[in-house]
Amino acid sequence: MSKYFMYDTSLGGIEQLMMLAPNFPSRRSGIVINNHFNFEGDIKTCNSCGSNIKSRCNACDCIYLKTRLNNDEIRYTDLLKDCFGRIKNYALKGRLKLLSNSFTGELFLNHNHKERFYNIHHKQGIDIEDRTPNYLAVLFLLTADEVLWNISEHAVCVNGFDFSHMHLRQISTEGYALYQTAKTIWEGKEYIKISEIADADLIADTAFKIIINASLIAKYGADVFSIKK
Repeated sequence: MSKYFMYDTSLGGIEQLMMLAPNFPSRRSGIVINNHFNFEGDIKTCNSCGSNIKSRCNACDCIYLKTRLNNDEIRYTDLLKDCFGRIKNYALKGRLKLLSNSFTGELFLNHNHKERFYNIHHKQGIDIEDRTPNYLAVLFLLTADEVLWNISEHAVCVNGFDFSHMHLRQISTEGYALYQTAKTIWEGKEYIKISEIADADLIADTAFKIIINASLIAKYGADVFSIKK
């Protein structure tokens, strides 16, 4: 007998997420997604331009990356490989391949998502280039789902997010996954893992797209919005 009361129903996915959220017991195949989202730290030398930069990954956080993106020398597939290429999870690799093949040059889910994202920057009078990668990634996640945004907008501050004031009501499985990912990025704790995100039965394609794109934003910052294909 399944331990889930809602197994094989439309609420099965959110029940699994809610049971995993408090402590997230480790799984042998589990990979903490926070390890792939939070990259700020060591000072390294950019192999491409020779500048000393605050690196979050193998890619360069400098004008060289922006130039290559603008010249269409770096593609969406390249960023996915750099960000997730070392993860040995076949389900994730399969979903990433499908995501890459369907990418049309737009990171946002739809026009409403994009409008909500840019409106908050406009209201605060701050350009996205002046935001930290983690701030951009969290806001990208929270604005992707209308219900999630309605319950989180009041908890968005100029310098951060107050998750204790986000009260989840009538939220969908997709919205809950986005919320847990946003909290993981911002607080640096294990609220969701790669193994959960890779599970197509748990995370729908739309939520998967937003979570993966948020990971790219958290890793590369505002420059990733220049990606074309």
